[in-house]
Amino acid sequence: MRRLVLSAHCQLIAMTLLGVLLSLLPVVCAIQIPFQRPHPKGTLITPEIDQFVNAQLSHWNSSGLAVAVVRQDTSAPGTWNVEFGSYGTGQADGARVTPDTVFAIASNSKLFLSLSVGLLINNASLAAARGEKLRWDTKIGTVLPEWGLMEKDMQNGVTIQDMLSHRTGMPRHDYSGFAREGGVSEMASKIFGFFLFFGNPACLQISTLRFLRPSAALREQYQYNNLMYETLSHLPATLLNQTFESYITEHLFAALRMDSSTYSVAEAEARGTFAHGFHWDMQDHLLGLNGTKTATVPYFQRPGEEKIWAGAAGGHHPATNETVVPEDVVEHVALGVSVARGKAAYPELSPRVYGCGQDRFSYRGHEIIEHGGSNPGFKTQVARFPNDNLGIVVLSNDESGSHILESVKWKITDHVLGLEPIDWAQRYADELAESIRKNQAVTPRPSPPIPPSVPFSAMEGTFHHGAYGSISPCFVQSRTAGLSAACTAVLRTPVVQRILRASAPDIPTLIVPFPRTFSTHLRLAHFSGNVFNASLIWSNGAARAREGYPAGGDVVVGLDERYAVEWVAAAEGREEGFAFTGDFWGKEGEVRPLEGEGKDAAEVWFGRVD
Repeated sequence: MRRLVLSAHCQLIAMTLLGVLLSLLPVVCAIQIPFQRPHPKGTLITPEIDQFVNAQLSHWNSSGLAVAVVRQDTSAPGTWNVEFGSYGTGQADGARVTPDTVFAIASNSKLFLSLSVGLLINNASLAAARGEKLRWDTKIGTVLPEWGLMEKDMQNGVTIQDMLSHRTGMPRHDYSGFAREGGVSEMASKIFGFFLFFGNPACLQISTLRFLRPSAALREQYQYNNLMYETLSHLPATLLNQTFESYITEHLFAALRMDSSTYSVAEAEARGTFAHGFHWDMQDHLLGLNGTKTATVPYFQRPGEEKIWAGAAGGHHPATNETVVPEDVVEHVALGVSVARGKAAYPELSPRVYGCGQDRFSYRGHEIIEHGGSNPGFKTQVARFPNDNLGIVVLSNDESGSHILESVKWKITDHVLGLEPIDWAQRYADELAESIRKNQAVTPRPSPPIPPSVPFSAMEGTFHHGAYGSISPCFVQSRTAGLSAACTAVLRTPVVQRILRASAPDIPTLIVPFPRTFSTHLRLAHFSGNVFNASLIWSNGAARAREGYPAGGDVVVGLDERYAVEWVAAAEGREEGFAFTGDFWGKEGEVRPLEGEGKDAAEVWFGRVD
């Protein structure tokens, strides 16, 4: 996935997220809210909305959707109305989505990490033990000894607030996340929020952050970065000798009775209510191929891997009114700090600011605090309107379900707030069509193309990056003498065979095993000279084979992801390797350009080591 919201990983059913909303809304509105059990639909989720959701799922051949809406009942002060909507297919066998279906919420778990930081800041015993109080503006380097960045001024200046508000100057660098040897202290592995599931396994060593190139100066530009959240997830271990997962379970899940929330893939799968995410297998918009809708079974993270992105849940308990998270913490994490979008996307919206795991903006004069989530097979949105005592949760188990999810959110918003309806579904359909059109508007390969400066087979070997790890390209066409045993094995795997069947046979191609959190392979297709078009591909084929699933049923996605890769030949004073560009690092907005050539101009550089 090119734009993963890489933040933590979490699995939650609608009721779990409603628990979060019920715990936050009272504090913001300074009122007491006793818990109200869900009642039949009709007031908040009307038959017309049911019809709209089903029509959208049918129109886009989408899988499933779960909706939860909570609002204060003005006719009965002190009570809240809660309604659920369940639509479409939840699992591969055709089982329907129900109010008990568990979804991976991805980056919506960032809020839990932000609140955990606030709890540590308000921990008087911790302050006494440290001899000083942890603060939002504490320099992270004074807390985590492993901390380090490529630029020393940035390294020494970054605060906890900078990390939570995505203003460190670091782009995403999501593809540097993968399981490594060593304990959690050696990894930045708890950020993406893929489950509550909120995050991933031992993903990135904190000490390897220093090998990642920044794309902006400190506090110069909003740069969404999951690795910063993952790094902060190590605070409980460093300060309290307690894992992040157990800290969240003790102080948030248990306190708010969020019994359906878990960081464990095995536990979620064992329940039988965990939704299956759906992908469009073999989709390639560049070639006009829509692909086939396929359930992604098993889940993209396997037991033991969920800790990699676990880092990314407030208020009073909805039933007891007991304070779970201090009011000042709830208020702080919702305050805008960074400008996430300087210009409104539509006339009804305002520019966006970002606090700690939450966006803040207005919709037609109504303030909204929300965050989205995205990981392989799932899209989520959790929104609350603090001045209207309204919360909306929309969960999708369709990798391409963002436009449906957003149009449903606004449909409910317009209805509940009594606003003139806007055809958001058409707006998002137009956006999607324009995005596909732009992706297809690529520069054609020259005819004839210029050959590279060295034979393609000379590009095989091992190449390394300090944080991204090593890659070993295999030249597809060199299937005769000289092909290594390792490359022979790689090219014969079922996943690679599927990739090659979707590749142009007349274009020289390198296949690179790239087992990372959001990828399994890179495909480098020659363009001209020393330049290649790179596709970052993810498949669950190997996991299915390893766990005994029947042949077939796997997915291959990412064929139409496009990055630029330059082969840099060795020369006097110049290192040999691959320079990845084309936003492989995942920036936000306008950033400073990289100057020079070869390694100097690379967003990510893999230098030859053998």
